[in-house]
Parts: sequence; C-alpha cells; structure tokens
Amino acid sequence: MNNEWRQSEKKLKILTTIAPLYSFTVNITANLAQVDNLLPSGAGPHEYAFSPADIKKIMESDILIKNGIKLESWLDSVIESSGKKKLLIIDTSSGTDIINNDPHIWLSPKNAVMQVRNISRALVRADPEHRETYMENAENYIHRLKALDLEIQEEVNNWERKEFVASHSAFLYFARDYGLKQAAIIQESPEKNPSPQHIIDVINTIKGKGIKSIFSEPRISHKIIESIAQDLNLQVYNLDSMETGIFYPAWYEDTMRANLAVLKTALSGEKE
Repeated sequence: MNNEWRQSEKKLKILTTIAPLYSFTVNITANLAQVDNLLPSGAGPHEYAFSPADIKKIMESDILIKNGIKLESWLDSVIESSGKKKLLIIDTSSGTDIINNDPHIWLSPKNAVMQVRNISRALVRADPEHRETYMENAENYIHRLKALDLEIQEEVNNWERKEFVASHSAFLYFARDYGLKQAAIIQESPEKNPSPQHIIDVINTIKGKGIKSIFSEPRISHKIIESIAQDLNLQVYNLDSMETGIFYPAWYEDTMRANLAVLKTALSGEKE
C-alpha cells in the first residue's frame, strides 16, 4: 500500500482552463497524471471571477494548460496571487492560424490537433520518463480527431445552404474549415448588448439572404434572438461554442458531433 501511495504522489498535477483542453489532456495522459479543470462546469471563461479555491488549485499544480489568445484574460492575476513560482504554463494556441484574435480555436478539429501536439510535447519535456506513452496516446487521439474532421467535411459537402447567423462570433474557425459563411452575428461583444442599428443590419441580412434559421447557444439570454425569430418566422437552434462543458475524455468529440447534427438539421435542406 505504501508503494502505491508513493507512486500516486509522483503523478504530475495538471490544471486545464476549459473543457476542450481537459478532454485533450486526459486523452494524452490517461492514468499517468492527475488532471483537473480550473473553471467549474457551467462557468464561462469570459466572465469568470476567480476564488481562493482557484488559487489553491494553481498552487498545487505542476502544469497549467491554457487556450491563449486572451481567452483567459484574468489568469495572470490569479497566478500572481497564488505566488506559484515553478509552474509550467502551456499555451495551446501556439502555431495555430488565428482569425482576428478569435480565441475559439478548438471549434476547428484541425486546430485541436495542433493543441494536442502542443500539450503532448510539453508533457514529454516535463515527464520524459513517460515519453513513449504520451506520444502514443497523443497520436491515437489525433487519429480520432482527423477522422472527426473528415466526417464533418463529408457531411457539410452535402448541405444545401452554407450561410448562417449565430448569437456571437464563435464559429469562424469551423466555418473556414468547412466552407461555411457567417452571414451575421447577434451579439458583437460578449460584454454588451447589440445596438438597435446592429439589430436592423442583422434583420436586413437575414431577409436579403433568405436565411431560415438562427443559432443560439446554451447558457445565454435568448430574448433578442427569440424576438428576431418570431418577427421573421425563423427556426432557433442551439449550437454549443464549447466554452463550458462536462469533464470526460470523449466530451470534445461528442459535442462536436452534436453540433454537426444541429447544423445538418438547419442547413442541409432535409426536413426534420
């Protein structure tokens, strides 16, 4: 029992900031590390207010894995407050092709592959004893992500419509990868309500392009979207930006496929 206890104490303690990064990391580490997520399920990274419990999590961690591109703008102050000196910070956005400082890079499986590679390389440096296992696990997971990418592309190729209107600008990477076009967004910034003129512009775009559906998101206010949908006789669908989620290994793949199913219903031209 003593030997088992000592072995478990040697595991790297890894902290991720958002649910997609948790999925990426646990698929690489399997049982070789203790992985936890800094933000609780249901807490979004834009508006998050950190607590003393978060400082404790950071103090107890060896590695912190973040998305980057200013998604976790509050993170530096949390780390500073923790006083943690020896903390390896992995910015998973390194090497990804950024669109207009949009942090939602994980919504592209191609970017997810790059994020997984960034994580696995850092883990190999931090824990070279388990190099082969990390690399093998990462390649197996990347194989699944590439299969997901191909599955999405083959599905989107069959869709009748390519333009969409979303609640906020989270899906630019997804659109770029698969030949879709974000025609308009309801909320220009997560921090403020849209102006009356912006809403008029959105309505004109919807009318001009003959758009029949609009994408909202779980966990956001639906009042403006519901009002526009009612006025223009639009169908409202929920599309998950995956800023929050549930912490299990297959969550990223499951949620991407759930989003694909929603998009198919809205854009393929097939009747429900």
